[in-house]
Amino acid sequence: MQGRRAIIVAGAGAAILGLLLIFFLVLPKLGQVSDAQQELEDAQAEQQTLSSRLAALQQAREEAPQNQAEIRRVQQQLPPTADLPGMILLLRNAATSAGVQVLSLTPGSPATSADNRFSTISVSATGEGSYFSIVDYLYAIETLPRAATIESIDVAPAETGLSFTATFTLYTSDVSSGPGSEPGPTDSVAGA
Repeated sequence: MQGRRAIIVAGAGAAILGLLLIFFLVLPKLGQVSDAQQELEDAQAEQQTLSSRLAALQQAREEAPQNQAEIRRVQQQLPPTADLPGMILLLRNAATSAGVQVLSLTPGSPATSADNRFSTISVSATGEGSYFSIVDYLYAIETLPRAATIESIDVAPAETGLSFTATFTLYTSDVSSGPGSEPGPTDSVAGA
C-alpha cells in the first residue's frame, strides 16, 4: 500500500508541479504572445496608414506642377487687388481688337460677395460697332485673362451700325476692396 501511496503522492506532486509550471511559465508567456500579437496588429495598421499617407504625398508631389499652374491661372483670373487701371486697359484692349468704339467705361465701387470670399466690380460700358464687332467684343470680355461676366447688354440702331450699353462684372480676391477699406490684398475673413 505504501508503494501505491507513493505513486499517488508522486502523481499528485507531478500534477501540482505541472499546474504550477503552466500557471507560472506558460500562462505568462501566452499573455506576452497575445500582447505581442496585438502590438504587431497595431504596427501593421500604422504601417498601412503611413503607406497611404506616403502614397498621397507622392501623388501630391507629382501633381504639384499642374496644381501650381492652376493656382497661377486662378490668381490671374482673380487678382489680389481691384487694379482698376489694369481692368480698364483690358476692357479697352478687348474693344480695340474687336473693332468696337467704346464711348465710356464706368467702374462701380467694389462690393464683397455674399459669402465674403471675393469682391465684385460692376462696370458699365457704352459704345458703337457692327453686330459682329459687338459679338467679338462680348466674346473677348468673357475670355479675358481676368474673370469677367456679362450681366446685361442693350443694343440699338445707330448711324454707324449699332450702339450698345452693357454691364460687366469683374472679380478680385481682395475682400477689403471698396470705399473705406485699406488698399491691397488681405486675408479672407471667411476662415476667421
